[in-house]
Amino acid sequence: MNFHVISHTHWDREWHQTYQQYRVKLVRFMDELIELLENSPKYTSFMLDGQTIVLEDYLEVKPHKKEAIAKLVQEGRLLVGPWYIQPDEFIPSGESLVRNLLIGQQIAWDFGPSMQIGYLPDSFGQAAQIPQVLKGFGMDKALFWRGITDEETEKTEFWWEGPDGSKVLTTHLPLGYGNGRMISTDLEGNLEMLDENMEALEDKVTSNNMLLMCGFDQRSAIKELPEIVEHLNGHFTSEGSEHAVKFSQLEEYFNAVKEEAENLETLSGEFRKGKDMRVHVSIASTRLDLKKQNYEVQNLYEKYVEPLNSMSFLFGNNYDNAIINQGWKYTLQNHAHDSICNVCTDVTHKEMEMRYHYASQIGETVRSDATNDLIGKINFNHAKGTPLIVFNTLGNKRENIVEATVQLKSETFTIVDPNGESVPYQVVESCYENLNDKQIEIGVKNEDQYVWTTKFKFHADVPGLGYKTYYIKENTASVEESSNVYQDGVFSNDFFEAEIQPNGSLTVKEHASGNVFHELNLFEESGNAGDEYDFSPPREDVVITTKNSTPGVSVVQNGPLFATVKIVHALDVPVDTDVNGRSKETKPMMIDTYVTVNRHEDRIDLKTVIDNTVKNHRVRALFDTGINSETHIADQQFGTIRRENYLPQVEYWEEEKWEEKYYPIYPQQKFVDVSDDEKGLAILNKGLPQYEILNSQEPVVALTMLCGTDYMGKQDLVDRPGRRSGLHVETPDSSLLGKHEMEYSIIPHSGTEVDAEIGRKANEFTTSMVAVQVDHPTETRVYDDEMSFVKMDHPQAAISAVKKCEDEDGIIVRIYNTTYQEISEIKTNINNEFFKNVELVDLNERPLDDTDERLTIRDYEIVIDRMRSNEVLTFKLTN
Repeated sequence: MNFHVISHTHWDREWHQTYQQYRVKLVRFMDELIELLENSPKYTSFMLDGQTIVLEDYLEVKPHKKEAIAKLVQEGRLLVGPWYIQPDEFIPSGESLVRNLLIGQQIAWDFGPSMQIGYLPDSFGQAAQIPQVLKGFGMDKALFWRGITDEETEKTEFWWEGPDGSKVLTTHLPLGYGNGRMISTDLEGNLEMLDENMEALEDKVTSNNMLLMCGFDQRSAIKELPEIVEHLNGHFTSEGSEHAVKFSQLEEYFNAVKEEAENLETLSGEFRKGKDMRVHVSIASTRLDLKKQNYEVQNLYEKYVEPLNSMSFLFGNNYDNAIINQGWKYTLQNHAHDSICNVCTDVTHKEMEMRYHYASQIGETVRSDATNDLIGKINFNHAKGTPLIVFNTLGNKRENIVEATVQLKSETFTIVDPNGESVPYQVVESCYENLNDKQIEIGVKNEDQYVWTTKFKFHADVPGLGYKTYYIKENTASVEESSNVYQDGVFSNDFFEAEIQPNGSLTVKEHASGNVFHELNLFEESGNAGDEYDFSPPREDVVITTKNSTPGVSVVQNGPLFATVKIVHALDVPVDTDVNGRSKETKPMMIDTYVTVNRHEDRIDLKTVIDNTVKNHRVRALFDTGINSETHIADQQFGTIRRENYLPQVEYWEEEKWEEKYYPIYPQQKFVDVSDDEKGLAILNKGLPQYEILNSQEPVVALTMLCGTDYMGKQDLVDRPGRRSGLHVETPDSSLLGKHEMEYSIIPHSGTEVDAEIGRKANEFTTSMVAVQVDHPTETRVYDDEMSFVKMDHPQAAISAVKKCEDEDGIIVRIYNTTYQEISEIKTNINNEFFKNVELVDLNERPLDDTDERLTIRDYEIVIDRMRSNEVLTFKLTN
């Protein structure tokens, strides 16, 4: 056997200690490592955990060490990259994973070559999209630890295939990333350690090569490693053994394994089984307040900051990649697997919250400046009235309700489209106020400026990736439609009727098909004896639902365009839970749900506010699909994944002594959908990354709304017996006491989720159009008051990114298939006023060498003959 000794460390940037506490150790570690490599030529390489953020963190303290690090990287002795930070693979968005690698490799290239291996030693399970993301960056090798079992393969090497057909040569680490960490100057101990590895792995490896990962959490380099390797080889030679030990690198190991590549099996999909090592299948429920902030910041950058800056840039304004990427960095720093999964101390989570604030502050400022600069180049027709410009940052043409806030001299007004046609609207709220109260006074007192500030909604249709200007005429009467959306306890619109039942749930009947869905948005409250890593019920639970509740119901808004009704549940719930059961003492807990239906949209939008008064419990919203199905569809980073409603491992995980229970509780991005060929039900969300499928073949979707716990780690849980994960540290902030607001939506539909275009509709739900009032005429009048830069109206394709190129003055447009099915004839029109050249590039924004025969570019139209399941294609547009 050839033992490939890999010298490395696994560096948790934050966890049970804060970033700064760990950084003190990092500085000492790096000082020692640099000195070791500079003074020990036989120490041929050290792997810096596949993440470049450690270089940034170190050099911020000791910038004078950059040249020394660069020399070691260029010599191939210090291996850096490819990630910016070791990510969780399920909660970050697809664009976040792309930016993680894009920024990580930019940093690595500043020193020398980047390691081109998808190194994921400690992520809590492996996402199905990873092979495609890696191949998009030119990487064809991956290595990971958690999530795979002998139910998938009994071998350590295999081809891992993504849903689009991308394949990467993959090794998993059954013994983790520290199977050689006990190596020392003790020959007998080393031989015993090698024997243990042989016993565990000899039948699993597919070649005469075995990885010996010599490192661990926050572990310094083993200084004597070259001599240890020499002594071991000397011993094997003297014994006539065929064993050999090599001070190696992962690239050398994979080159050796490649000789057997054609004989390897191919696996596909995600790996989330906690048989041999925990993946913490329910981890997506912890600290949903922070996970919601993550969603909001990601969405801000992907759907507003970058697209609006791109539009402004095409009008000749500035686009500053550096400041935008700084906002991305603050966000990505929270995507470390321990961080975004929220298995940290309270003080660490507070620092995460500050980074989200930093990213949001940068993003909102950059977005505002770009919007103002863009507006300054548009030729508005002020004779028509006060301009109200509406931006659509998605690729498809949209016809949605948009919310606007304007400040006018008059309380009454009308809205007209560019053709002068009146547009109905509905007022949300209005007040008479003095703008002087909101402005700084410098030297002199400002004059009073009294205006009517009015928030209202109207139905807008705006072309793909562009804008359209409506005009407001003051002192004129608005146009009213005849009937209100909500009448006699029933919402009625163009698509369905939704009736509020006595228990507060919804019954929905589709107009076109006649399909009826019952008991939508019931609430379930139950005990949580788990910790930050996992939800786990007490041995004797008390489950409270709103099935027999009698909530208060009141109308908040009702008009011709939309209606909002408030449903108030008051539940008496146990004040605490432990592993044995729930307390007898109870407290009232209020659940307020605002149900909104728009006349021209096929969604039922819900905003639920939970005033949490107790600890260690979970609240979920339940949706009975009424559909007979064994599987369902969930949104993943790019496109969707089909999952099982029932997992048979739930019956034998305890008997086989799995590390944790395996059951159908799953992560998601924007939606989950249950459907058959005739009807379906989609549940969309804004930053609620977890759901469970109940009742197997007659599935009920359980959407996790709130899950509180009081400790980082606990022992002997019902669903995770034995040792604890993490430390037994109190985390009172994870109890989530106080008010928490969640937004989600219901779409009943005919046919499958593909027929109903749920992928597109989920993007529209999570990405509202933006309306901006234009107060003054612009001096530089150049561009029309309606514009589309890129139009893509295929119902199953979407744009995930519009941004300026990192290194040149082009625009990157990334398109993906929102479904798991192949789609055809995807046509994308580009505005020839701004774009003359189109080039297919990889995720590194570098031109692809191979010509894609599916692609035709003609007359400023990109025609993609077909796109594979979940496929991502990236284009560079230049003038």
